[in-house]
Amino acid sequence: MWADVKKGADPVADARRRRIIGKDARAGVGTLTALLDLYGAEPTAKRPGGPGASLKTWPSCRKMVGHVFAIHLCKPLATMKPGDLQMTADAHRAQQSAAAAVRYLRPVLKWASASGRGYVPRDLAQITPPATVRRRDRVLSRKELEQLLPALAASPRPYATAMRFMLLTLARREKVGAATWAAVDVKAGTWTISETKNGQPHIVPLSRRAVALLMALLPRDADGKMAPPDPGKRLFATATGTALGNWDCETKAIMRASKTEGWTGHDLRRTGATMLGDMGELPDIIEAALNHVSIRSALAATYNRSRCRPQ
Repeated sequence: MWADVKKGADPVADARRRRIIGKDARAGVGTLTALLDLYGAEPTAKRPGGPGASLKTWPSCRKMVGHVFAIHLCKPLATMKPGDLQMTADAHRAQQSAAAAVRYLRPVLKWASASGRGYVPRDLAQITPPATVRRRDRVLSRKELEQLLPALAASPRPYATAMRFMLLTLARREKVGAATWAAVDVKAGTWTISETKNGQPHIVPLSRRAVALLMALLPRDADGKMAPPDPGKRLFATATGTALGNWDCETKAIMRASKTEGWTGHDLRRTGATMLGDMGELPDIIEAALNHVSIRSALAATYNRSRCRPQ
């Protein structure tokens, strides 16, 4: 064993792999679920490229894989065939979702079938997306916003309040859902997002409306006065304090109430960015507000590191 360690082997990691990827399908070992667990625990540097390779994006990618390929999660890898996965993807009612799940799963299967692992046969990674993944370009019109905003304001549901906050901050749905009071400074009018897609902390300036929205969420004491919030509590949560998770159902309910259709939470972010452009804001200011990785050319970014906070 020591000779193997000197050559770069990791006996602890090897033992963990043997424990997770076993021949026994009981207790979840040797299954697609076990493989996804193992891939998620692997250091990013050792993963193949492509969707899902980043630790930050993997949880959402895995959720999509689990949704589309749910019937295969507990099946033994040894009995899985390419046609099984392909048929499931092709028959899925939401072809765009299935196509995305295939794109997320293929790097996992390629990694698992690499020489030295052999967890799955190489041909298992040959599944193809059932549709071309399209970039969404949906932007709500002024008329739709005139219908949507009153419906959001009238709804007592935390999802509706979170959607209003998304429109006011251009933040991603996942970040809004995960925001806690510890990250908010009401007096300064800022919300700090420490974990971001581009790896850089993002300080979101809060408008007067955004601050007013948050002030309305603050707890009250027995006299009706605002009390300090628990720093660890989420800004937007269910009645039991758990994270918002039923976005699809709640979004459809808001669509019915506002008589709108065909939009997602991310479309609200795109709508806000488009409105800023229509108002005459410069593109790099909008990109900074969205907290995109690059807000200017690569050469300019080398010299100018500003994120345009005042603007």
